[in-house]
Amino acid sequence: MTNPLIHLGLSKKEVTIYQVLMEFGRLSIADIVKHTHLHRHDVYAVLPDMLEKGLLTTIDEGKRTFYRAAPPSQLQHLFAVVQEQVGDEIRRLTEAFSPDAVQPAFRFLEGKKGIRFVFHDLVHSLNKGEIFYKYSSRKSTKLPDDCLPKGYRALRDKKQLERFVITSEQLKSIKKKRLERSIKTIPTDFDLFEYDITQLIYKNKIAFIDYSSMTAILIESPLLASFQKRLFQLLYKLL
Repeated sequence: MTNPLIHLGLSKKEVTIYQVLMEFGRLSIADIVKHTHLHRHDVYAVLPDMLEKGLLTTIDEGKRTFYRAAPPSQLQHLFAVVQEQVGDEIRRLTEAFSPDAVQPAFRFLEGKKGIRFVFHDLVHSLNKGEIFYKYSSRKSTKLPDDCLPKGYRALRDKKQLERFVITSEQLKSIKKKRLERSIKTIPTDFDLFEYDITQLIYKNKIAFIDYSSMTAILIESPLLASFQKRLFQLLYKLL
C-alpha cells in the first residue's frame, strides 16, 4: 500500500528518513543509514531536498551534524501547497473546458426495432408540453404501425407534445388537423420531397430515419441539435 505522504510530493526515501527520525529523534548520517537501510550516497542526496522542504532541522555539535524531524505541522504546510497546486490546475482545466467541445455521440440502428427505438427515445425524453421538430419526406402516405413502439401515439398525446413539421404537400393533405401539430410544406415546384427520410430534432438529439434501408442514426450533441433547430425554425418561417 502506498504511503499517503507520497501524495505530498515526497519520495519513498524522504518518507523513510522522516519516519525514522520521528521514531528515534536526532540522528547522525551514519545512524540514518543504519536505521533506514538506505545507501549512504542516497541519504546524502536526499537530505538537502528535505531541508529545503522544511522537513528536517540540523544540530551541530562540534564537527558532527545531527538531523531531527520537523514537527508534523510542516506536513500540513506541504499538504496546503499541494491543495493549492491541484486547485490551480482544476481552475485551469475548467477554463479550458467547453461543453460545446464534447464529442457528439453517434448511434447506428437497423431494422424496424431500431426505428422504434428512436420514437421511444423521443417520446420518453420529452417532458409534458415540450416541442420537437420534424422533417418528413416519406414516400408512403402511412407509416407502418410496427415502426412505432407500442403506446407511442397515446403517450405523445398524453404528454401534449407539440411538434412543428415540414413535409410534402401530399403527406400534409392526408394529415388531420391537430392543435398540437403545425405543418408547412415544401412547394412542389421546388421539390416533391419524396426521399423516404424523416429527421427529428428533440432535446439535445438529432435522428435521421431512412425508411428505404430501414436504418436510423441517432446523434446526441447539444451544439448540433441547437444548430439544426435554428435552421428548421428559419426554414419554417420562410415557407
